[in-house]
Amino acid sequence: MNKLQQSGNDRIPCVSVTVAIMGLLIPAGLWAANPEPVAVRVTFVNPVAITEVNALQFGSLDQNLADSETVTIAPDGTVTDPADRVEGSPQAAASLTVTASPGQAITIQVDSVVAGAGYSLTDFRCNYNTGADAACDGEGYSESSVASGTLLVGATLTGDGTAVAGVADGSLDVSIIYQ
Repeated sequence: MNKLQQSGNDRIPCVSVTVAIMGLLIPAGLWAANPEPVAVRVTFVNPVAITEVNALQFGSLDQNLADSETVTIAPDGTVTDPADRVEGSPQAAASLTVTASPGQAITIQVDSVVAGAGYSLTDFRCNYNTGADAACDGEGYSESSVASGTLLVGATLTGDGTAVAGVADGSLDVSIIYQ
């Protein structure tokens, strides 16, 4: 009886292990019989290149530019000078050449503005590739890129009442990124 019981007990664990292994193999076989293909899409774009052609130029201004008096240069070069503070030329919007992959959605943004002594720069307006003028500071604005285009940037200069005779150059960054 001991020999019979022992051989019977030896077979039961072997059968249980075989059933457990079969249970693990069956679901794996079901997954393999049911693949789903997934497409992969990639678009390679040219790096955006920006080259300054002309600086944003306000010309010569009267040093008596009072607090809150403004001079505005529009992207098309139009000068608005309500206090008659422009004394000499040249006045011009900034002009930049932009090279990018055509047809891609881009964001154009002006930031990192550093004004010179006696004024601040605000209200940046951009015109890309002879499109419509749009605000381009803050969050910037969206356009579609062209292989090579022109970006014009205008701004408003506001006096703070502390200007003195001399050069007071500033700077700004123009960023263009793909969306």
